[in-house]
Amino acid sequence: MSTDAITLLPWAAVLSALAGFFAWRAWRAGDRAAAVRRTGWALVPWALWLAGGLRLVVRIGSAIADWAAGFVFRPSVWLGLGVAVVAVVLIVVGSRMRDRAAPRAAEPSARKPAVGSRGAKPAKDDDLAEIEDILRRHGIE
Repeated sequence: MSTDAITLLPWAAVLSALAGFFAWRAWRAGDRAAAVRRTGWALVPWALWLAGGLRLVVRIGSAIADWAAGFVFRPSVWLGLGVAVVAVVLIVVGSRMRDRAAPRAAEPSARKPAVGSRGAKPAKDDDLAEIEDILRRHGIE
């Protein structure tokens, strides 16, 4: 057994005990399903410790902490973040401009409002004209 495994043993015990405590509380409250589920979670730290996965979790956490510390204290990272924000804004604005330009291209081929039995009524948009046409066909005016 390596020294890393021995130093991580207390972490496995603490995490397991914490999950076990919550399982016990769920059992006392009468929530048997939650108690069984939390007992399963209480076994996860032991499984990670025995398989060497707890060491992996610690390494990943350490790498994230190092990255976050570098992120906060390096101006180049803040500049990169600013460039990323500008890029996202430009992408969103460009997409909205494209979406607004698309309906205008379809306007010349738009249908003309339907003419009713009492004469032409100017419709404000095509959907309203279709609804009025359907109502007229059913005798509702």
